[in-house]
Amino acid sequence: MKENLKKRFYFKVVASWAAALALIFAVTLLPVKAEAGMKSPPPEKIKTIIIGDRVVDIAFNLGVIPEAMSVRGSLWPMAKRLKTASQMLGCPRCVSIKKQVVPNACKKMGISRIIVEKSDPFCLYMPKVKPENIVPIMEKQGVKIEFVDFSAGLEQAVLKVGRLVGREAKAEVVIERYKKDLAAAKTKLPARKLGNKVIILSGTYQPSTGKCLLRVEAPGGYSDRFLLGPLGCVNVGDCFMPAGGKTEKGHYLVRKTRKGMDLAPIIKANPDVIVMTGDAFAVQKTIRTYSKEHPEIMKVKAVKEMALYNLPFYADSGVLEYPVVLLKWIKAFAG
Repeated sequence: MKENLKKRFYFKVVASWAAALALIFAVTLLPVKAEAGMKSPPPEKIKTIIIGDRVVDIAFNLGVIPEAMSVRGSLWPMAKRLKTASQMLGCPRCVSIKKQVVPNACKKMGISRIIVEKSDPFCLYMPKVKPENIVPIMEKQGVKIEFVDFSAGLEQAVLKVGRLVGREAKAEVVIERYKKDLAAAKTKLPARKLGNKVIILSGTYQPSTGKCLLRVEAPGGYSDRFLLGPLGCVNVGDCFMPAGGKTEKGHYLVRKTRKGMDLAPIIKANPDVIVMTGDAFAVQKTIRTYSKEHPEIMKVKAVKEMALYNLPFYADSGVLEYPVVLLKWIKAFAG
């Protein structure tokens, strides 16, 4: 009898806890509304497709995300976060080649409005790719197309996006914050050019195989224009340039050998700084493995002085995050 009472009591406790947990989960999954004291409400999803990284970034900073978007997902780190809430249609190049992607998305989602980025260049790596290439595809689809032109500068573009998404007041705030952050970052720039020789290694780790792949950012790309240039540093990544000089999205692939990745060009170039983008572990592991057969890499100035920095890659997509990225690079090189 006592045993049965114990069992009944036990099941009642378990049932009570289960009900409580279910209630907690149900409450947590309810849509969140802005309350007094909250820093900012969650982004509002609008019935629009946006074509272009920079416009999506501005919209997000204004508290808005589109129903669907076309951005350079492989170059813009934030795209991985945004695609959990906004449908990724592919990059602007893809949607201009696969011509049914955007029309089909409009029909499926009931969308009758598209916001298109106009910037020159849109992508340094693919000069022919332009978000406005979507216009001829959508001309007879009965969809309203609106443009955000960056030729007049970032400030005007932010104001235009603010008007298009009904966040004019927030646009003014975002512009002031951007100006303040950029000015603060520039005050930290060294008074004189640093003149450091730099190699930028982008790492990829493959969990399924345990292998590491490396790419080297070629000179003349985004890092040179937005980060190394202001610091007065020199990209010596062309030491990895193959005979044909071919790049893949602004990078050289590090040559593989039977014993692993060939890092001999680093020894020859002897950089002052090595920047690691992507998966820093892949870069560190490759250098460590290479040093077992080629200990002379440990004498490279950047390695010897531990001037290896894991820094964010910037491809001029998250335009409003640029001051934060610039400041981090400044801290690494001149802090």
